[in-house]
Amino acid sequence: MAISGRLLADVRRFPSGCSGLLEVDRIDARRVDGRTELQLPECPAPLLQGWRVQATGVLRRPLPAVHPLLPGSAERLARQGSWSQLRVESIEVLQRPWTPLADLRRDVAQRLQQAVGPRRGGFLAALVLGSAQVQLPEDIRAAFRMAGLSHALAASGFHLSVLLGSVLMLARRWPPGLRLPLAATALLLFLCLAGAQPSVVRAVLMAAMALLIREAGHHSRPVGVLLLTLSGMLLLRPAWALSIGFQLSAAATAGLILTAPRLEKAVQAWLPDRCQGLAAALSIPVAALLWTLPLQLLHFGAMPLYALVANLLVAPLLAMLSALLVLVGPTAVLPLLLWPVHQLAGLVITMASWISHW
Repeated sequence: MAISGRLLADVRRFPSGCSGLLEVDRIDARRVDGRTELQLPECPAPLLQGWRVQATGVLRRPLPAVHPLLPGSAERLARQGSWSQLRVESIEVLQRPWTPLADLRRDVAQRLQQAVGPRRGGFLAALVLGSAQVQLPEDIRAAFRMAGLSHALAASGFHLSVLLGSVLMLARRWPPGLRLPLAATALLLFLCLAGAQPSVVRAVLMAAMALLIREAGHHSRPVGVLLLTLSGMLLLRPAWALSIGFQLSAAATAGLILTAPRLEKAVQAWLPDRCQGLAAALSIPVAALLWTLPLQLLHFGAMPLYALVANLLVAPLLAMLSALLVLVGPTAVLPLLLWPVHQLAGLVITMASWISHW
């Protein structure tokens, strides 16, 4: 079949070839709507997000998983709204429209990779943009997955909280009329760079509502903010209810709101006065782990028992690294400022690799 459409993301390279998701508009000159995954045995010149292409090849159904608890090609593509794959024999670029957001993401990733190298730069780009927007080396992605740290590479509320907290700290002495637009700009920039993924949209909406309530001098009810955010998202996009990212993000946030404070008080009662600060460090990952554990078992069939220890070891480093990235900025060129970022990135990758062998 001859299929034409718009690429939804940059075509990614793998040892066996390249692949990318296509928003289809025509099949054999007939007008249609839908998505398919392009599979290219050989990688041609770069094929970038937003480009219109026409590909000719064999259209087929993706293979299902070999076991119900193991996600396969069919399950992976179904979550992205695609139920087919095109084995490409030839491909032609029809149009190269202007794509400012995709160009900005690509520029950020390239600058970071040029500054600290392809491996550490790719990891830093994933922290800034999320792994959905950056192709990481497979060994790094596998190490974080086996260590129970995949969430660190996904754009989420953790990254947004560091970004927004750093911005508000820098502007803490500014008048509200300037501080609020600056925070709103940071939220909008995060949404544009990370993309409108369910976990990103949830984090941005909750942060925006909490920020408006805080700046107005009122106190918010976190459970109410969470329920209002989730309800609004599902009213606009009911299909997000089936998204694993949406489910994990909602469950983890509920755990932090409902369980973490009580767990922190219980832990404080058992700790000496000098170690009270450890209560929050222990309660936050435990609460998130408990609430997301059923989903982890449902979708992936496994959960590393050492995930809690891994998060306790790596989370402080990730927080420092994310804060430094906010302060330095992806366009920074001063080697003195990039040096600690470079070293911390190497340490986090090394620790994730070490933990993945447990």
